[in-house]
Amino acid sequence: MIARRSSEFSAPIAWVGRIPVYTVTIIVALHVVGMITAVLMKAFGSMDPASLFGFNTTSVFHDFQFYRCLTYAFIHNPDPWFILEMVMFYIFGRDVEIFLGRGGFVRLYAGLVLIAPTLLLTISAATGQSLHLLGGWANFAVFIAFASLYPNAQILFQITAKMIAWIFLGIAFLQLLAARQTTDMAALFATVSLAWFAIRRGATVAPRFLAKLNPAALLRRRSRPRLRIVKPKESPDPEVLIDSLLEKISRSGISSLSSRERRQLEQARTALLQKDGARRS
Repeated sequence: MIARRSSEFSAPIAWVGRIPVYTVTIIVALHVVGMITAVLMKAFGSMDPASLFGFNTTSVFHDFQFYRCLTYAFIHNPDPWFILEMVMFYIFGRDVEIFLGRGGFVRLYAGLVLIAPTLLLTISAATGQSLHLLGGWANFAVFIAFASLYPNAQILFQITAKMIAWIFLGIAFLQLLAARQTTDMAALFATVSLAWFAIRRGATVAPRFLAKLNPAALLRRRSRPRLRIVKPKESPDPEVLIDSLLEKISRSGISSLSSRERRQLEQARTALLQKDGARRS
């Protein structure tokens, strides 16, 4: 949705032919590898991947298997929902990564993966109960982060991102409630809350790692402005236009942009991408 001039934010890690490779691309590949590995383990090894790599507090506390705090999020079943999840994660996660920058996105995704195990380990230490997770909510929470950045973006049939996020969140909550999965309900709430909080409120609190996640904080941390002389022309310079709109976002938030300003931002982004593609060719 939004492009930045600095290569730190908008440039991909690498190119495979004409396909840009972002951090979100690598994460999608890790999920696919995890799904294939789980299938092969079940088919040829007669082993349950969830028992080896899934998260449960007993294995972490008693066997010191801390890797489960990460690996649980990459265990998937080969079904159409997995494909849909990966497609949505790639599409919306790429926009979040471009907006936050590579480092900010990595910190955000790591926090989304680790917050649920951290919460359950805390509850288990306090109550003595053995708790486990059926799955991870980090990929879904990335869409919540996208909806927090662009709440009025029209996704499907003029339905806004904010509305779709509430619909998906309500359906997930009802499914867990029907199955009486209170542990996963707590994990879902904690994960999506972190996604929303990091995007909308991250820069207003003291801890520096949260402030680094907030787009407004990233804008304020730019080293020095890049000044250039712009000759008068019929259409405004896209770089100057993007700078002015991003400054407005840093002061008042993404929701302060009018419909006309959002269209101008998208048009300027397209112009910069075309200019960048011309230089590469």
